[in-house]
Amino acid sequence: MASSFLGQQEQLQEAARRQPRTAKRSRLKFVHAADLHIDSPLRGLDEYAGAPVERVRLAPRAALENLVQLCLQEQVGFLLISGDLFDYDWRDFNTALFVVKQFRRLEQEEIPVFMIRGNHDSREEMSFKVPWPKNVTLFDHKEPQTKSLDDLGVALHGMSFPKREVKENLVPRYPDPVRGMLNIGLLHTNATGSLDHDPYAPCTLDDLTSKGYDYWALGHLHQYDVLHTAPHVVYSGNTQGRHIRECGEKGCALLTVEDGEVTDIEFRATDVLRWHKVAIQLAPDDGLDELYERAGRELREIAAAAEGRLAGVRLEIGGNCAAHRALVREITRKEAVAELRALPGEFTDDVWIEKIKFQTRPALDRDELARGQDLIGDLLRSVDTIVDDREQLLELSAALKPLITKVAGEVTADEIDFANEEQLARWVREAEAHLVSHLTEDAR
Repeated sequence: MASSFLGQQEQLQEAARRQPRTAKRSRLKFVHAADLHIDSPLRGLDEYAGAPVERVRLAPRAALENLVQLCLQEQVGFLLISGDLFDYDWRDFNTALFVVKQFRRLEQEEIPVFMIRGNHDSREEMSFKVPWPKNVTLFDHKEPQTKSLDDLGVALHGMSFPKREVKENLVPRYPDPVRGMLNIGLLHTNATGSLDHDPYAPCTLDDLTSKGYDYWALGHLHQYDVLHTAPHVVYSGNTQGRHIRECGEKGCALLTVEDGEVTDIEFRATDVLRWHKVAIQLAPDDGLDELYERAGRELREIAAAAEGRLAGVRLEIGGNCAAHRALVREITRKEAVAELRALPGEFTDDVWIEKIKFQTRPALDRDELARGQDLIGDLLRSVDTIVDDREQLLELSAALKPLITKVAGEVTADEIDFANEEQLARWVREAEAHLVSHLTEDAR
């Protein structure tokens, strides 16, 4: 009898799920995502022995799979993607076919997808036509459009990028809100003036909040951020961090709407690879053994919180310490690098040391040395003069310019910038630390 009742209940639930949507929902959910950058190219990973290249390469795809799974689990009304679904035009059409396959999973459950193009996948950038399934709507790149979902009581407004460099504020061109509907705008924009991203489709927060929409689904900036509530202005961030400059959890926004109003915004992680910067400051008496112990402890903590994700870790070792004397010697330094890279293998396969940066200094009283009337005192006072004098730093920058071509293929953008005075000053200090270490060792 009980099994018969349960069977009837399952049939009723299935019938309810399959019935057409003909009435406005008093409560619905939707997901807002952006900047998936599917098949974003790797840069420099092949140079690192033992790097999990394939896991890193496939991470954006796996994040899309997680995004689709979230939509299915939450039974959302629709999925929004606010630009940069693709990183650039594809070398392999399988990139598009993979995405189409994922969207077909949503089509089977009658979940529509609404997208705009961003600067990376603008109409001008993409040369191939994608065979999108019927549940996918791509907003036009010529003028903003409105798509009304009458059964859900939602009006969606959006415009794709026609080309990579859109310098115009697009907000004034967007349609007026539809009365009696929940109005949502999809926009790829640098609305905060962030210097970390190109100033494409720039606008102000006031432009957005005064438009009359209930929710702005923004893309372009890769950090989740709720800029405003009532009306809601939200960056979902990217679904998967692509390099060490995109640390921390990445994902999307899950929205709950009740009686035509957004009542809840929840961040949901979709990433399968999470980037971490770990700063280790060594004390004056700390040698290499203390360094290994500290690094091992930090890495174990990351592994314990990984939840099955791959962790890409950059170790930044600093401090006035005894270990510095060993680290300035090339052979010992290479041995230390090998020892640190091997640490995660003792307890997990899910932690990878992306890079190790040594920024240590000798365990000496620099102020006392700088007062000395000897070669070391002269050196330290000269360094202070260079670091404190902008003109001398710029002269140093000009002298280093011939090196740019020579090293351009060996370093990444986050490591070197000859026009960055702060970075130049840091290099001078690091060179000073090496020289002082060698000079004091020779003096002994």
